[in-house]
Amino acid sequence: MVGCGNAAISEDMVKDGYQNIMNIDISAVVVEAMTVKYKDIPQLKYQKMDVRSMKAFKDGEFDSVLDKGKIFIISSYCLCDCARVLKVGGKYMLITYGDPRVRIPHLKTENFLWEIAIHVIPRSGSHRAKESTLRVITDPVTLNTDLSLNPFFNLDDPDLHYTYVCTK
Repeated sequence: MVGCGNAAISEDMVKDGYQNIMNIDISAVVVEAMTVKYKDIPQLKYQKMDVRSMKAFKDGEFDSVLDKGKIFIISSYCLCDCARVLKVGGKYMLITYGDPRVRIPHLKTENFLWEIAIHVIPRSGSHRAKESTLRVITDPVTLNTDLSLNPFFNLDDPDLHYTYVCTK
């Protein structure tokens, strides 16, 4: 989890059965606070680190890298190091409110030869999550040729998360 901040997503992942989650953040204050907060959850590890240079990790060390949308906007250096630490077949997951027309060109370059699936998921507890739909929310959505989505997905809707799953 890059740029973990003080979010509870890693704790939720442990509840879902994940066993080994490395959380990194550039803030020593955040890392210390989270280390203390989750000292009794051994599946969670925290380390102060700049995501632009994750030299403490080996090439291909991780099965997945999760980015809650903050790191992606910093620079392509972040993506390069995220791709470096991923195993072949590993997944970089970007969760954001970001428009595919803006995100996809950054994700699909000669530096990143990964396959990309986009999932549109309603924010838990929102009116969108309660709507009845024929669409299975865990299925990827299809982009139009201009990288836009169909009109059902309003890009300004704060109740929709766009998850880009990039497979190395």
